[in-house]
Amino acid sequence: MMSYPSFVIADRLIPADWKRWQRILSVACVGGLAMTAWDLVMDPIMVASGHWVWDDLLSKSIGAYHGIPLQNFWGWWLTVFTTFALYLLISGKTPKIPAAKFDRLAVLSYLVTALGIVFISLVSKAGELALIGFFAMMPWVISGWLRVVKE
Repeated sequence: MMSYPSFVIADRLIPADWKRWQRILSVACVGGLAMTAWDLVMDPIMVASGHWVWDDLLSKSIGAYHGIPLQNFWGWWLTVFTTFALYLLISGKTPKIPAAKFDRLAVLSYLVTALGIVFISLVSKAGELALIGFFAMMPWVISGWLRVVKE
């Protein structure tokens, strides 16, 4: 559900005139960051509400984040990076994908998800997660929206 909005935002932020490999790697990298920003708040909410539990050894490792091993976030980024890079390689869509009329909806869905996560965090009395969600996701919303509207 977050892959497409993350891809649209990344695709709009990376200049179309970059070399093919530079563009593929950049879109994949930025898309992975946008997707992982969402997971920074989603996973702690899911752990706190008992939807999943991490292995005790991993969750208590040095640098654990709200009971979640840091490798989880590296895994999210790497998975999205690989998926987006393969998509761009296989589809041949390395120049900027022409703006679709639904690009604004994709960025709006990222915004709605971000606001929903912030709201759930506030209701759950997890103000630090609300702040993390806001500051991790809103730059992607703002920059993505400015680029989609501009085109």
